[in-house]
Amino acid sequence: MIRQIIKKQFLVLWRNPVQLLLLIALPIILIFILGCALSSFMNGDTPEIQAKIAIIEHRSETEQLDQFLLDMNGRTDFHKENMVNMEKALPIQTLKSIFNTEALSEMMEVEEVSVSKKEEILNDNSYTAVIEVPEDFTYKYLSHTLLNGDEMAELLVMGNEQQQIGAGVIHSIIENFQQQLTLGTFLEQKGLDQQIMSLSDSLLKSKRTSLQQNKIITAKDYYTVGMAVMNALFIASTIGTIAFREKKMFVFNRIILANMSKWVYFSGILCSAVIFTFFQSCIIYGFAWLIFDVTWENMFAFLIITIAFSVAVGGIAVLLTAISYQMHSETITNFFSGAIVALMALVGGSFFPIGDSSELIHVIGNFTPNGSGMSAYLSILRGNSVQEISSHILFLCLFGVAMIIIAALTFPKKGEMV
Repeated sequence: MIRQIIKKQFLVLWRNPVQLLLLIALPIILIFILGCALSSFMNGDTPEIQAKIAIIEHRSETEQLDQFLLDMNGRTDFHKENMVNMEKALPIQTLKSIFNTEALSEMMEVEEVSVSKKEEILNDNSYTAVIEVPEDFTYKYLSHTLLNGDEMAELLVMGNEQQQIGAGVIHSIIENFQQQLTLGTFLEQKGLDQQIMSLSDSLLKSKRTSLQQNKIITAKDYYTVGMAVMNALFIASTIGTIAFREKKMFVFNRIILANMSKWVYFSGILCSAVIFTFFQSCIIYGFAWLIFDVTWENMFAFLIITIAFSVAVGGIAVLLTAISYQMHSETITNFFSGAIVALMALVGGSFFPIGDSSELIHVIGNFTPNGSGMSAYLSILRGNSVQEISSHILFLCLFGVAMIIIAALTFPKKGEMV
């Protein structure tokens, strides 16, 4: 008889194509959208930046340097030997060399523009940023550095609002450049050698070794698992809703009148939820394997996790059924599908690896069936063994058994049926 109840549940679900579409197609669509949209972020890729920079100098640094040396001639507070390092590291010359380094030259094109073309450049949206160097910038810099002058040298940096990422990167480079100049000025004023700003290469040499030879989890891997375990929870609410509607339509009463034990019906609901969850998971993961190449090298571990997770979802399904029968209302089922699933998905990490930012949230997430199942699936995808996920499998089985026991105790007795 349990088989007949399972068959009945399957036919009811099959005749509701909208519900079936939501349970199967929705997670597939979400995997496709989230996996593609967040692939760069999840995979740690840096966004490709192509920036065009215009540098407008009102006066060349060479002229300003010559003018500074001429003005300093004969001054007792100026020692020409201090210029030895300064001539090798003039500020604008240094800034240009930074933009021309191998790392930045691939994504930033630097163009020196005459003052007469300033308006034309400012109206050209192809430029990411315009750096305007005042006429006496280098002169003021040398005066402040070597003579402790009060007047600070200032650059004018204008970013293109339509290229915010590139402009933000350029502003960061300029700010870092400014910090280096400030540090250099401090060292010069204290009579310290500026070579201490750069560490010896021998101190920076290191050997990179891999601590784990595990497979890297991509965005498509992550969201395949995340959406699969989240949407499996809707199986529980769907089965609970179908069961309650059968009670309203007196289907359950007719089953009891036919001298069938309520526990047969109870077991049929449980088995239906377990089987439906298992097949839903297999369909979703099969699609991900065909389209996104999400491969399970350890199929035995995959099947063990899927069965354990299906039992946990089945336990939730019979508990929702028992509570709705006891309350004579499907409010709890609706609340579960509308609010609790979303909360469990958030804490469990279906939308984002929130557990990485907090150990407490990670622990709490693993005490949800979807979070524990997700941790187990991802662990297998990384190449870990069944022994390493045994705690997750045990939790899912115990969670499912606990839900079944509570549901059995909650399920109304024969005299309480309405």
